[in-house]
Formats: sequence, structure tokens, C-alpha cells
Amino acid sequence: MNAGAWIGLAGGLIGIIVAVGAVLATGGSSGIYIAGGIIVVFGGMMLLFWKLFFGPMINAARLQKNGISGKATIREVHDTGVTINNNPQVKLVLDVKNSYGQIYSTTIRALVSRINPGMFQPGMVIPVKIDPKNEQNVVVDYDGGSTQQSNTSAISNTQYSAAQVSAMESELMKVQKEQEAIRLTGRSAKAIITKYTWLNVYVNGNNPYSEIEFQVMPDDGPAFEGRCKGAISEQSVPKYQPGQQIYVKYDPNDKTKCVLDHS
Repeated sequence: MNAGAWIGLAGGLIGIIVAVGAVLATGGSSGIYIAGGIIVVFGGMMLLFWKLFFGPMINAARLQKNGISGKATIREVHDTGVTINNNPQVKLVLDVKNSYGQIYSTTIRALVSRINPGMFQPGMVIPVKIDPKNEQNVVVDYDGGSTQQSNTSAISNTQYSAAQVSAMESELMKVQKEQEAIRLTGRSAKAIITKYTWLNVYVNGNNPYSEIEFQVMPDDGPAFEGRCKGAISEQSVPKYQPGQQIYVKYDPNDKTKCVLDHS
């Protein structure tokens, strides 16, 4: 889990402690009841955030370091109705093959990037990390290679060789990982598209892999130029043409790092 998330968690705990202390000090005989209510309400909220956000992040980071590498075939994909930082969460039913060749079924939850809506589809084979103490505890291994469909590459374009397609898939996974980090901690801003360029590649069907250039207009500073790459849903291409207004997130410490954001 990154430093920003830990700081946010620590800040929330400190805020609750301070609020409870202030109520107990000034609330008189009813202060203990008010303090109890604060603990129940805000403690419940923090528990929910832990279950949906912090806990899975810590588990994923731990398994990325200590988990056993394996492969999994996606059997089913279901919408959970949960959205985190405007990225929908899905439930994946997997047939997992561990490093010993054993195959078993498990269910996990994963976030889907809004710029790559087809990143998880039935039949795809994805790299995973498996908890050596609990084989049902599995996370997607974004560093373990690109996801592939069972019968065809996720990236399709007949003018490229197999080696070129593999390199493009690796680039796509790297871009996706970098953008997920920006999406979690970056600042939101409006932007106006200045240029749309299709990169002659389709991802997971007919979704064009594209580069988008835009003028970012943050509320608290001067406008600046930004750009990002990503797979755009085929139906959404008209929304990403020059002159269209979109939302982006950017790294305030490095404004060259931007990602599309549909908030």
C-alpha cells in the first residue's frame, strides 16, 4: 500500500481519537454516549473502507512479494456493483493452475480499468499470485505478464509479428499498472482534448489502443499539456475527439503522468 493510503488511514484514526477526546472533555454526562456514537459510526465506516480498499491492497502487496506464481483461466465475470475511484469492481470465477500443475477453482475480486473495459473476459488466461498458506487467496499478478485469451492474443492486428504483439501487450500492462497508481492518488481535473491518435492496434476485440493529448485545467493552478495512452471502448471513441471535454487525473509531483478519469 502506498504512503498516501497509509497517511489517509492514520489521519482518519487520529481524527476519531481527537473527536472522542473533545466530546469526553466537554460533553458533560452525555459525553460518553456521544463519544460511543462517534466510535460506532466512524469506526464502522473505517471498517468498511478497510474491507473494500485497504485490506485488499495490503493482501495484494503481500502476495506480489511472497505469493506462488500461477496461471488462471477466467470462467465467469460478474459485476459486484462496487466502484472504487470510478473503476468498477468485478468478481472473477477462476480455474487456477499453480506451479505444481494442480488445477482448482476459486473466486476473487478485481478492479477493471475504465480505459480497458475488456481486460477480464471469460476464456482469458491471466497470471496470478497464490497464497502459499491458503490456495483460495489469489490475486491478479500484473507483473507476471500480459493477459491472453484462450485462442487469440488480447491485441490484434495482422500487420504485426508475434514478437511485436507480445511487446505491445507488455507495454499495455505496464501502462495500465502505472495508471492505476495515478488513479488511486492523483488529482482530478477537467481537460479539453487536442489530439486523438489511433496506434493501429485493437485490444480485446475492436477497442482501439490510442494516444490522447489534452489541455489540463486544474482548479488550483495554471493549465498544462498532458497525454496518455490506453484502450478506448469502441462505442466511446466519439467522446475522445478534439474539442471534447473529459476528466483526467494527474500526478501533482510529475504532471507528465496523466490518466483518463470519468468522474
